[in-house]
Amino acid sequence: MTSIQKPAHRPAPTLNDLSGYALFLDIDGTLADIVATPSQARVPREAVTAIEVLAHHLDGAVALISGRHLDDIDAMTGLQKISAAGIHGAQMRTMQGFSAHDRTIADRIASVQSVLEARVGAMAGVLIERKPLSVAVHYRACPQNESAIVSIAREIVAGHAALKYIIGKCVVEILPAVANKGAAIAHFMRLEPFNGRIPLFAGDDVTDEDGFDLVNSMNGVSIKIGDGPSRAVFGFETAAEFRQWLVQKSGQSEGAGN
Repeated sequence: MTSIQKPAHRPAPTLNDLSGYALFLDIDGTLADIVATPSQARVPREAVTAIEVLAHHLDGAVALISGRHLDDIDAMTGLQKISAAGIHGAQMRTMQGFSAHDRTIADRIASVQSVLEARVGAMAGVLIERKPLSVAVHYRACPQNESAIVSIAREIVAGHAALKYIIGKCVVEILPAVANKGAAIAHFMRLEPFNGRIPLFAGDDVTDEDGFDLVNSMNGVSIKIGDGPSRAVFGFETAAEFRQWLVQKSGQSEGAGN
């Protein structure tokens, strides 16, 4: 496993040609800037265009890997034809089709939502977000409640072997135990058009570390956006810088196709 690196030790990747790569891209904090609430986040049009160009150049070997559910990903980006993993891999859209929802898990998530609403719903500044196969508690407006919210999430999943909780940037999410971004990327890499390519994954949060580990194990390119410890090898200070890099690479791809 790659050791945890400090920001100063993470240079930007120097890749002249992405033609042999498969791109896996987180959204919030990577393609979109972090904002006060999830509903306010936007992926700039130039980044969406760059992804479309790169997907064409790479024969479709581009996937969005996000904690958001698939419908939200599509509404936010307009990239309905791009492969995607939603809810940290609990939902999958590949060239071969969609993964099936587990009705039992969905029922468990519904009961978890009821418990969370009863126990944390009254906390000022808390936002409970229900997704098809998970429920997230956002506390960006009340970070002082983090320890209490995490403790409650830990208690809830202790009674559900099929569920787990993960902690992101001012959010705790309860979701299927099998879901993680590394497993999602590994699934894509077994399929066309990703199979046989070098994986590149860019993300910004602790929930992206599984993805970094998987990509590092495949001698790929792991990119951390922002500061903080990470097992990613490369990095950019801001999402805006990473978007600029993507736009630059898409321009090179267009030139290579002429």
